[in-house]
Amino acid sequence: MGGGSGAQPRLPGPFLAGVGKGRLGRTRRIAVLERYDGTAWREVARFGDIGEANGALDEAIGDGAPPDTMRVLETHVAANRFLLIAGAIAVALAIAIVLYVVLG
Repeated sequence: MGGGSGAQPRLPGPFLAGVGKGRLGRTRRIAVLERYDGTAWREVARFGDIGEANGALDEAIGDGAPPDTMRVLETHVAANRFLLIAGAIAVALAIAIVLYVVLG
């Protein structure tokens, strides 16, 4: 079907290899303890690592919290808020320029 040579595709460069893997910006991993209140999951506390969060989860369940209403999530948080703010300003500026050009 395809006219390819059967060779392996070239690997992306080091910059593109990190796309979608959280390697393009400075991020740090945190763990979040959440409780389900019947309608949505609500954040209870944030921890620097998964071990501390699991300890807090064990303590909460030991204190009588139903196990099916508690969970620990591991997530990434941007370490440099300046880049987030600069990115938001850049997006807003780009939208303003497009609207200016389109609407005249």
